Amino acid sequence: MADESTATPRPIPINVRYFAAIADATGCRTETLDVASATVGGLRTAIGDRHGSRAGDLAQLCSVLSGDEMLRDADAAVGGEVDLLPPFAGG
Repeated sequence: MADESTATPRPIPINVRYFAAIADATGCRTETLDVASATVGGLRTAIGDRHGSRAGDLAQLCSVLSGDEMLRDADAAVGGEVDLLPPFAGG
C-alpha cells in the first residue's frame, strides 16, 4: 500500500472554453485540461505546459469565468468548467 504522503496527486480534469486571442494561441476552442491544482494559477500553468510559452503568457492576462464568477487571482479555486477570456479592445 502506497504511503499517502508520497503519493502523486491525481490530475484534476477541467473543461476549458477559449475565446478570441487565447483560442488562436492554443489552436482550439475547447478542451479538457488535466491540472495539478484546480486554481486559476494551476489552470494557467497547465495551459502554458500544453500549448507553449505564447499561450502561457497570454493565459496570465486572461480572466477566468467559473460558473457566474469572474476570477483573476491565481489562488482562486475554479470549477470543472471554465471560460478563458483575454483582454478585449473596445471601440
